[in-house]
Amino acid sequence: MSRFALATVLAFVASSALRAQDPEPKETLTKAIKAQGFKDDGKALAQSWKDTGTVDVSGMKIDYTADFWFRPPDGLRFELMAEVMGLKLAIKHVTAGDMVWDGMDGKVEEVKGEKKDYSKVQAYYIWVTSLTPLNHDKQFKLSSVVGKKVNDKPTLGILIERKDKPEITLYFDKETGLLAKSEITVKDEFQGWKDVLQEVFYEDWKDSGDMKVFGRMRVMRDGKAFIDSKPSEPKLSEKLDPKLFEKP
Repeated sequence: MSRFALATVLAFVASSALRAQDPEPKETLTKAIKAQGFKDDGKALAQSWKDTGTVDVSGMKIDYTADFWFRPPDGLRFELMAEVMGLKLAIKHVTAGDMVWDGMDGKVEEVKGEKKDYSKVQAYYIWVTSLTPLNHDKQFKLSSVVGKKVNDKPTLGILIERKDKPEITLYFDKETGLLAKSEITVKDEFQGWKDVLQEVFYEDWKDSGDMKVFGRMRVMRDGKAFIDSKPSEPKLSEKLDPKLFEKP
């Protein structure tokens, strides 16, 4: 056997041994869920939160404020205020299962085509990153993947798969168990619906009542800064007003 071949075999054996020492995906998820102060009971609660941040579109940075509501597994509403080149915009968006609407300046239209598909993926993404359904809904397939260093800290990686849904990879801080990063391929509206890698970093974790929540979320699209978000006032509830997910 050549030295190169021997080195390749040894590297493979070493990497396999390291992977064997990693916990099973369900163990990693249970630790992550408990680290956030939740129960690993499969119950996905409705969420609401406020957000302040910046969107970087074609080199133009746009500041915004927003209110969000999420009803698992596929209901998402946000109301966003922004100013673009001196023009104030008030935007409303609702995804409710297979129905999607956008509203601006009092006008509402049903969303179809690629933008509709994209909106439904965003609701699915929030459901997955809530973590609580993953260990209990048997339609999810969970697989261990090699962790990456996120902000110079080692992580454990889990690939999340579900029929007819995009793959999502989650990375959890090895020490704290908290979600550090996610990766998903999305269609980018600002690049003609081109498929691009979206990376989301969850940072500045802090206590909020009985929960731990991230104080900053950075979104990278195609390797470039896209959103820098500072969510606040997170709330969990058994049920949200159904009217929130009707045509705005």
